[in-house]
Amino acid sequence: MRYIFIQFLLFAFFVNIATAQSKIAQANMKDAELLFNQKKYDAAKTKVQAVLNEKADFVAAIRLMGLIELSLGNYKSSSGYYDKLFAMKPEHSRNAFYEAAEAYLKQYRYDKALDYYLLFKHAQDKDYKTEELFAQKNYERNIDFNIANCEYSLENEVNGQNDQPQKLKGNINSDEDEFMPTLTSDGKFLIFTSLRSGNENIMVARKDKKGEWSNAKSIGNAINTKRNEGMAKFTTCGRRVYFSACAWENVKGGCDVYMAEYDVKNDVIDKVEPANGLNSEFWDSQPSISCDGTTMYFVSNREGGLGGTDIWKSKLGANGFWGEPVNLGSTINTAGDEETPYIAPDGISLYFSSTGHPGLGDADLFVTYLKEDGISWSTPKNLGETINSPFREAGLVISPEGRAYFSSARGAKGALDLYENNMPSDLKPKVDVVLLDGYILDDETKMPVESATVRVRSSNKNVGNYSSDKDGRFFLCVPGGASYSYIIEKGGYESNINADYFEKTAGEFIKKIDIKLIKQGAVKKPDDKPEPEPLDETVLSDKIDSALVDVKYDQLLKKEEFIAFRESVPKSSLRKNLSLYFDSDTMNINEIHKEAILKMIAPHKDPMKLKVKITGFADDEGDKQYNQYLSDKRAKSVNDFLILIGMPPAQISFTGKGPVSTGMAKHQNRRVEIILTEEQ
Repeated sequence: MRYIFIQFLLFAFFVNIATAQSKIAQANMKDAELLFNQKKYDAAKTKVQAVLNEKADFVAAIRLMGLIELSLGNYKSSSGYYDKLFAMKPEHSRNAFYEAAEAYLKQYRYDKALDYYLLFKHAQDKDYKTEELFAQKNYERNIDFNIANCEYSLENEVNGQNDQPQKLKGNINSDEDEFMPTLTSDGKFLIFTSLRSGNENIMVARKDKKGEWSNAKSIGNAINTKRNEGMAKFTTCGRRVYFSACAWENVKGGCDVYMAEYDVKNDVIDKVEPANGLNSEFWDSQPSISCDGTTMYFVSNREGGLGGTDIWKSKLGANGFWGEPVNLGSTINTAGDEETPYIAPDGISLYFSSTGHPGLGDADLFVTYLKEDGISWSTPKNLGETINSPFREAGLVISPEGRAYFSSARGAKGALDLYENNMPSDLKPKVDVVLLDGYILDDETKMPVESATVRVRSSNKNVGNYSSDKDGRFFLCVPGGASYSYIIEKGGYESNINADYFEKTAGEFIKKIDIKLIKQGAVKKPDDKPEPEPLDETVLSDKIDSALVDVKYDQLLKKEEFIAFRESVPKSSLRKNLSLYFDSDTMNINEIHKEAILKMIAPHKDPMKLKVKITGFADDEGDKQYNQYLSDKRAKSVNDFLILIGMPPAQISFTGKGPVSTGMAKHQNRRVEIILTEEQ
């Protein structure tokens, strides 16, 4: 399977040593070149050291030692050898300038790296003794990108001193590459790709009670083979995994995207099959699925792209087939490689790696946000040195606690390993999402109800329509800090209307909801709720208006924040009446109204013992019956807010007086009057 890799280059450094030098030195130099090209760097280093022990100023040996140390990750030592080389014979090799720049780049010495990159770019081949055209052409392909990285890092004062990530403990990492992590929604189950078995396979690990990762193991033979499988991503609900498979019998283009049902709890994999309609005769890999399961982001080198590999997206059709993929465009994709997409649960925050956008060096991780038009994306933003480094970063996922899990080649030997670190607050997903795990059961048998329709609304807007699976389950990602109604319908059952206020809280990553449906005609128990009214749109709107008031102060009276709020309100501001004014044709209270109500209630000794009388009014413009409706709704919106912040309903009364005609301005007639009395 293709993934971002380090280009291996062949070098020939040997220059005939003067006849005065020993034949042993000549043999050591030739052996060192061969060992280096075989990636046997430690053995090559021993041979070169023997040459330098005999002739310390032998420039070809000094150059080779610099490159060996660079390959071993000994960057300070490497740059020292190159500096020595240039002091002795700067015209020895043009390519040496590029290699010296790499050594300084890896030390966060962007100033020195930039100097050497510029020397390489502007040097003339005829001025140098050593010809290494194969390596030189590769360097020339990357030189402008590396110069841009240095300029970006210098401008942003990158120095490697910020909070550094920690490598995952246990046996998660090995001497080989580990990359592309993904987590379940509760953050307790990890999937990643590893080369430890000699080919790419998917590995899994669980968190124990102490919060530590267990020993990683293969995901199983249902997916892993002796060929290459990897780049796996969970759906947000954790019931399905998408991954890439290469050279399987039914693969179209070398590597294709597949899916499998995955019971994480019991380690059972089922229904392994291609993502129908998505794959092409080109390389398709690295899938990431939106929370609602309808949008796939993936990487491909198919025709129509802008560079090596691009990020594409596809929509799932009603027939179960993925639609024609669309390239994300030049704001995200470049002439370089864009890879490892991760779409956050909010559906608008997309993280990816790139070798085309300037960064700290090599491939960096970026974030871009989907704009309101649902098509275009914001300019990608580098995740900075809390996540990125002068080395390669590829593949990121964000845990429920806001921790970033990602792969990086910053280790001494240059292999990709898995790391974690705090995610910078300004780079987290745009929307704080609450994950809802709902289960619909038959009230009598307690068995799951499959294929029930779930209609979700917020602020009188439709959020989406969903369907329960064979386990009666539906899973939603909704913005927190808001009220939602969910209407459940299933043939043969009474319709069910519920409304809740959902807010993301620390430690509660998934909110579970159990809903019981009553069969039509079933005998009601004494404690059963009244039968819901028919679900025509008018009745539906009336039933859930109060639940859909966007109340960020929900349950505030019961929280410590309200105590602080009360103390901040001067006791001299104690008042027992308040008028709220409304714009024409509006009925719901706004944030200013809410704050005014809270400031009215807060100074009282015991707000929970207040009696509240609410009266709504309308002006006399237009239909009298409609104005009566407006006055009723205005009073009710205040009533609902008071209930949602914790005031007992029995202590509140409200009524609408309809239109009034007075000598006052009409906007003063569009109001709600609130009168407080305190129980003795």
